[in-house]
Amino acid sequence: MRERPESGPTRLLSDERGVSVTVGYVLTLAIGAMLLSGVVIGIGGVLDAQTDRAVRGDLSVLGQTTAANVESADRLARAAETNRSSAIDTMNASVSVGVDLPDRAAGVPYRIAVDNDTVTVRTDRPEAMMEIPHAARTNVTPSSVRGGPIRIEYERNGAGAGNLTVVER
Repeated sequence: MRERPESGPTRLLSDERGVSVTVGYVLTLAIGAMLLSGVVIGIGGVLDAQTDRAVRGDLSVLGQTTAANVESADRLARAAETNRSSAIDTMNASVSVGVDLPDRAAGVPYRIAVDNDTVTVRTDRPEAMMEIPHAARTNVTPSSVRGGPIRIEYERNGAGAGNLTVVER
């Protein structure tokens, strides 16, 4: 049998076919890593957007619940003032409305600020804020409380005007 001109030990020294398997394996790993990182980055953006939407939805519900309870306390306070006797010892009127709100909105702590016109609910991370107007006719003392159970109080002592105040429970 005759040997080919490029066979034997000389041929093995100049053979570079084994390098192509290694290079192919490294390229496959690199392409896979790039695809995986692209998917992770893409999903991260989607998750951030979903979290932001969930927080804003929860803040809206919490703000509307608080505004509705401020209006309820306002109606109760005005009814207490209307039914109050004019005798000196009955010049006091008080109303207290408890509201059970969750401590977190979509897993994030929040704050509630109430003034004469609006209920503002906000979070820091993600930074989100919802302003809900309320129709309370009684003066509302501006206040800011942590999210969670709150109490809306009305107190009138003597002849002065009473105020609604939001406090933490």
